[in-house]
Amino acid sequence: MSGNRGFTVVDVLAAGAVGCVLVAMAQPVLKENKAQSMSITNRSQHQFLAARQGMFMLANDGQFSGANVTGWVDIPGPNQSDSHYVGTTTSSTPTQTTDWITPLVGDELGFSANRARRTQELFEQVRDPRNGATNDSLYGIAADQSDFADIFNRGSYRATSYLAPAAFHFWGTPNPGGFVPGQGMVHGDAYYWELKYGGVPYNWSGAMASQIRTPRAYRPRIENVGTSLDQKVMFADGTQYVDFSGQIDIDIHPTPFFFGNFLSGFFANEGDVAYGREWPGLPYSARRQGLGQDLDSRTLFITFYDGSTRTATVAQAKARPDWWAPTGSEWVSFQNAAPDATAGYQIGDQLP
Repeated sequence: MSGNRGFTVVDVLAAGAVGCVLVAMAQPVLKENKAQSMSITNRSQHQFLAARQGMFMLANDGQFSGANVTGWVDIPGPNQSDSHYVGTTTSSTPTQTTDWITPLVGDELGFSANRARRTQELFEQVRDPRNGATNDSLYGIAADQSDFADIFNRGSYRATSYLAPAAFHFWGTPNPGGFVPGQGMVHGDAYYWELKYGGVPYNWSGAMASQIRTPRAYRPRIENVGTSLDQKVMFADGTQYVDFSGQIDIDIHPTPFFFGNFLSGFFANEGDVAYGREWPGLPYSARRQGLGQDLDSRTLFITFYDGSTRTATVAQAKARPDWWAPTGSEWVSFQNAAPDATAGYQIGDQLP
């Protein structure tokens, strides 16, 4: 006589095993779908920012949002007053003088008027979704640092992502002396700039210019960028700075002297870890941020000044130093330069 019987332990284990096999089979597909989704989102973010920067240039006589345009309020360069940025201002006020993104999208995305909150919103909403790391600590000082500390302790900050090459955002490399508008540096003129403006503009000088000198007359305007705009990087996927203890930190200073959270150095310099590369003594900068282990094979989305967005591996991007500085920039030192970058150049050559 047959009868109904319940599930036995063997039945349950067998069903569980089948389920595990199905999940294991599905994982690669799910992982691939997730990666494709993040890539689509990332490319959309690039196109969104490129369109907004293009609109800004059309409305501002070819100037593009950056330290010497939207970040120059009353006094040029690092002498800018912090009071213009800290605390509560507007949704489109740069979070730092070097912040080129917020002036483009802050109003449209409804960012907070509070700088600390606006910074968090920016890093949450406008970033490479593949870079999901959060910052380990806050770097620098600011009058509103308690606002940053409060947000950090309650929810932290995402690592920054989209970085613009600083060589395009600063005035040309100076010679000793001062600036003459449209002519670069002329000896002795800094004194007159100090009298008239209280300071001199941000310029591509000092340690930043240790490998290349940008043209003295360079200004952050589209007509000065280069002869082929499809070969000049507007911005690219990046990561936040990782210090020698392995900490990811966010710069809260409103008037950073150099790059802040939004600019990067010369990509051909092996010491530039802003795009997930490692440096001797720097522990796993890219791996620390979940960006993979094979660094040179990591794919970057890169947007150029003609508005196009393309992909390249880190190795491919290193081999194109002309992408990362204005046409006419002179290569003055190969110290710390990536070998694949210097292969086609000699000291004194100008970048096309």
